[in-house]
This record gives sequence, structure tokens and C-alpha cells, in this order.
Amino acid sequence: MRGKPIARSIVVGVIVGWLCLSGSALATAPRALPEDPLQSVMWKNMAERFFPGDHIVIDQRVIVDIPIEVEDQMQLPVTVDATELKDVVEIVALADLNPIPHILTIRPLKAQAFIGFRVKVEQSTPIRVGVLTKDGVWHVNGVNVSAAGGGCTAPANAHSNSQWYKTLGQARAITKRESPGSARLAMRLRHPMDTGLAPGIPVFYMNKLQVRSASGEALADLELFEPVSENPTLTLKPLVGDGEEELLVYARDTEGNEFEYPLTVPAEIEQ
Repeated sequence: MRGKPIARSIVVGVIVGWLCLSGSALATAPRALPEDPLQSVMWKNMAERFFPGDHIVIDQRVIVDIPIEVEDQMQLPVTVDATELKDVVEIVALADLNPIPHILTIRPLKAQAFIGFRVKVEQSTPIRVGVLTKDGVWHVNGVNVSAAGGGCTAPANAHSNSQWYKTLGQARAITKRESPGSARLAMRLRHPMDTGLAPGIPVFYMNKLQVRSASGEALADLELFEPVSENPTLTLKPLVGDGEEELLVYARDTEGNEFEYPLTVPAEIEQ
């Protein structure tokens, strides 16, 4: 009389076990990646680490403007323009073959999907940008650059001056109005942006920057990482009102130093 329940338990156990194994296999199945036009050996790794989710597309609407021949491996200018995409949530910039690949992340909360910056490169590498839209799709594009290298492991120029810390956090900025609802903000902040890879120099870099309205509302939120060039040069396009408007740039570094820079956007559109 007890044989039937035992047999039923065995059958149920086998079925449940098979379903669990099948579910596990499905959960760990690699997602399909589009072919990498940059032919990088790091493509799969970059996608898994920095572009989570199920959907990645190669998208020429993500414009990545970079000199393909690097003249200064400590200061490679990069401009990212993803303004053709709607509902941009996040922009992630990477240098595939840098020892530290993550350059920066920007969340354009109330800003155009646009950023200009400079980056250190250790060797010839793809510079890759992923733009996440609200529908969960990563739109990816990039450029291969040719460089002599050494930008990430060389000491910052600031360390040639024993008094470099006296100018830490000083800034120069220019704001202008490009349209009734948008401004262009270009700034240069004094900071060594030490990667920790140069002998005897510990990691020390500006890791947080936020553009705020006069009321304290965040317009653009940035995470900066070690590959951002010494004395970060950043260009952003926050959304603003029609008249003269006050902005505040807040920044912080890995040692907890905090900096604030009040800026004024003029009412007139500059021709």
C-alpha cells in the first residue's frame, strides 16, 4: 500500500529536478551579441560587465568623435553625441584595452545626451560608448584609435611641482546659451586624476560631478574614473529656462574633497 506514494514522489522529484536544471541552463545561457565592428578581443567582456540586460544594438546614431591617431596619450579628446536617440537614461564610455577600461558614466537627467571629455590611453584601443534608453536597449558605437601608449601608467604632470595641491579644485568654466531651452557648459577642473598605476603614486581622482539648477535639482549626474585625463575638461549641455539662469557644479574626489562652482547662463543666444 505504501509503494504507490513512494513511486509518485520519485517521479515528481525527477520532473522537478529536470525543470530546475532546465531553468538553470536557460538562466545561464549566454545572450546573443551583435558582431563587433571594432573587432575587439574584449567585446564580450565589455558587454557583460558594462552593458547589462538582454538587448544590445550597434547604432550609428551614437556619434563618437575622436582623432584616430593619438597625438597625446594623456589627453585624447572625445565627443559623444547621442541626441538623435530619445529617452536616454545613461551613457557609458569605455577604453577596451586600458588597464582600467571604465572612463565615465553620465546620466543626463535634464540635459542633452551629449558629453565632451579627455581620456588617458595606455595603448591602441577601441573607445566604445554605450547609450541606454528607457526601453532597456543599449545603443553602442565606437572608434579604434592608434596610440603609442603609456597614458595610464605615467605620473600626472602635476607631480613635477611639489606645491600642486595648492591649486587642487580650481576651475575655469564658460557657459553660453545655444537655444531657448539649452545651454553649453565647458569646464576645466584642476586635479591630478592619479590612476594608482604610476610607481609610488596612490590612486586619487575626482569621481563625482553633478550639475544642479539654482533650486538644487540635478540636471546631469556624472561618475568619473581613473582614465579621465588630468585636469578634467568636460563639456555638457544642460536644459535650462528661457531667461538668465544660475547653475551650480558640485564635484568630489576619492579623498572626500568637495568643490562647488556657481555659474550663470546668459539669457541671450550667442551667435
